[in-house]
Amino acid sequence: MPITRSAFQRYRLIDEIISRYPRQFSKQKLFDLCRDKCGIRSISSLEKDIQRLREDHDAPIAYDKRRNGYYYTDPQFRLLRLMLSPDDMEALDYAREVLTATQGASVAGELANALQKVRQSLDIIREVKTEGLTRRVVYVEERVLGGNRHYVPVLIRAINQNRQITFRYLKHETAVTMPDPLAEVPKLRTLHPILLREVADSWYVIGYDEPSGKERTFALDRMSDLEIADDLCAVPPDVLTNVSELFEHIYGITDSSGPVEEIILSFSPLFGRYVTAKPIHQTQEVIRDTDEECVVRLRLAPNRDLLMHLRSYGEHLTVIQPASLAQAIKESLMATLARY
Repeated sequence: MPITRSAFQRYRLIDEIISRYPRQFSKQKLFDLCRDKCGIRSISSLEKDIQRLREDHDAPIAYDKRRNGYYYTDPQFRLLRLMLSPDDMEALDYAREVLTATQGASVAGELANALQKVRQSLDIIREVKTEGLTRRVVYVEERVLGGNRHYVPVLIRAINQNRQITFRYLKHETAVTMPDPLAEVPKLRTLHPILLREVADSWYVIGYDEPSGKERTFALDRMSDLEIADDLCAVPPDVLTNVSELFEHIYGITDSSGPVEEIILSFSPLFGRYVTAKPIHQTQEVIRDTDEECVVRLRLAPNRDLLMHLRSYGEHLTVIQPASLAQAIKESLMATLARY
């Protein structure tokens, strides 16, 4: 059954206390703590909470008569488990696979950090008091997330089962030129999905487009009527290899018509610290880091996404090479100035 906020606070406290095995608290002491922190009114209410934890969430709570205290027969049990349904666990498995595909070998450490943040978030929920609060004490960055994120588990399921997908797709230029998007329904497309890619909080699926004989990239926020087809995928080996290696030398999501190049960038000392702490790309190497500048090397095929990202550094960045990328940055900045 769904857990209300007040019940969750009580369960969280009960879990925290019972998990302190081998130290055990008497029923009276446990009630006193729940009364002071959660406002529980009677020992019978405490007993009902414990019974619900046992029956609804399979909490292995036992009672030691000799010590007059509760304990977990499984010392590894914690509240976080009872907050995850089978669907939640499946979603976590999907997330792990997405991270593996897009983040590489470091995914294990990243996932561990993420789970640690989840646990810390539960602690924050317990500490934040809403009653009588006169000022906000926790601020988090509010993001505008890309649409159709519910398609992610569907697409991962299709990839795992090696099955094609069908969907309708509204291109950006179509959305701009069509006065009424409902006047013309986009055609139904078929794709052999290969992998998913997340960039700047938006999701994309890359797959084999059989009519063109090439790989194609589609943004989930412009997809509709997505379904998993019965037909199995049949991706040519060269396309599969190309897609698997696509992001090794690509920044963002847009492909590049040019070759992989050695890109040398010079940052101001302040922004150099940001770039070294959070590298632009996995190919980044620090060549020189002094009080005057920070110089890094990348091996990428320049594309639109990289150009837009480098522009965001403004006067704190100088593109040393290649000359073509430096010229592209210069022309872009001049075009921007011309608008003012």
